[in-house]
Amino acid sequence: MTELRGKTELRSSIELRGKTELRGKTEHPCISVVVPFYNSERTLAACIESLLAQEDCPAPYEIILVDNRSSDTSATIVQGYPEVISLSESTPGAYAARNTAIQHASAPVIAFTDADCVVDSDWLRSILAGLREPQTAVLVGHCRYPTTASLALRWLGAYENARTDYVISRCAAAHHFAYCNNMAVRASLFDELGPFETWQRAGDSEFVHRLAVRRPDLRMAYRPSMKITHLEFEHARQRAQRLRLYTGTNSQIETFRELSAAQRLGVLLHLLRSYRTVA
Repeated sequence: MTELRGKTELRSSIELRGKTELRGKTEHPCISVVVPFYNSERTLAACIESLLAQEDCPAPYEIILVDNRSSDTSATIVQGYPEVISLSESTPGAYAARNTAIQHASAPVIAFTDADCVVDSDWLRSILAGLREPQTAVLVGHCRYPTTASLALRWLGAYENARTDYVISRCAAAHHFAYCNNMAVRASLFDELGPFETWQRAGDSEFVHRLAVRRPDLRMAYRPSMKITHLEFEHARQRAQRLRLYTGTNSQIETFRELSAAQRLGVLLHLLRSYRTVA
């Protein structure tokens, strides 16, 4: 297991939370990493191992895992890692579990990923670098699929990343969205704006819309070096079905607007330009 290193200051607004004695609690962490899990025994250990294997993180970080009523061996897997903080949340839903973790987080930055994801070894370092600009309040990163995934799924993943980059850098806030499998937020925003909506989906996107309305002086950014691998899907059809569900749930957000046909064409052109640049 990787040793967690360095020192930084705690945000003052959570001093009371720091009094709770929890297994795996890190003193003065720079980032609190939050991972909800539900029946995730197939991928959970790989997720935890990737979080413990972070390289060149300049300060200690804490890892908070929240069991959302698992009935498999997931909780037993977590117990094998004394370095992490283990919590439970009985209210069904990943956003309820994330909100529980936020209440116990003690760092000025909260990073989110999912139990079916593994993060790159420089993930936390990339997050800290991306938040050096004080006006940047939320980061979302680059999501890819395993090398064993179908070619169609890997192309779909490339399109999704191009879409995120295009929307956040070029489109109005009404089109913005977020995803908690690869996201980082300044912790003070949860104190100011409140927790995630405990919807089945789109609570992350609702949060960035709330941010745009109440704190238009702050910004969100897409950070391509902040990379994770999403292990859940192997085929494009599976992922496309999930994306259609997101389209429906985004309608819950009063200020959300889907991309126009011209904007979707802009995403495709942006994808092609990025591939030409790499080539």
